[in-house]
Amino acid sequence: MCAFQYYEGTKDYIAATPALIITFRASGSVTGGQFVAFDAGNTGDVYNAGLGLASGASAPAGFALMTKATGTEVPVLVWGYAKNVPWLGITGVAGSPVVISGSSATTTAGAGIYVCGKVITGSATGGTVVALIDCMTPIKS
Repeated sequence: MCAFQYYEGTKDYIAATPALIITFRASGSVTGGQFVAFDAGNTGDVYNAGLGLASGASAPAGFALMTKATGTEVPVLVWGYAKNVPWLGITGVAGSPVVISGSSATTTAGAGIYVCGKVITGSATGGTVVALIDCMTPIKS
């Protein structure tokens, strides 16, 4: 059994440890609590996934844990158990895949999407979910 934990400065997105958190450089403003993707320039910088991930220009990096400005370091949850993950797609239920697309960032279906985890507690559109995040090997549908 795990308990929710607070990871300093992350707006309480980490639900339990262990977690793989990597620091990347922000390419454009990055919003905490949103998925981020690698930029198309092969620099290792990340930007908000909603800015065109569906185009195939880049791949998901993980879930941003803090809001950061261009050129600053941002902690990103690449793998782990997260809470307060915004749910913007169709109603998600326990066991639904967490997928990110360029249009809505989190959903359960669509074209040109990357599967980046699994919903643990569901939510209607506009709510939040608890989810297992896995952006180490995202699968594009």
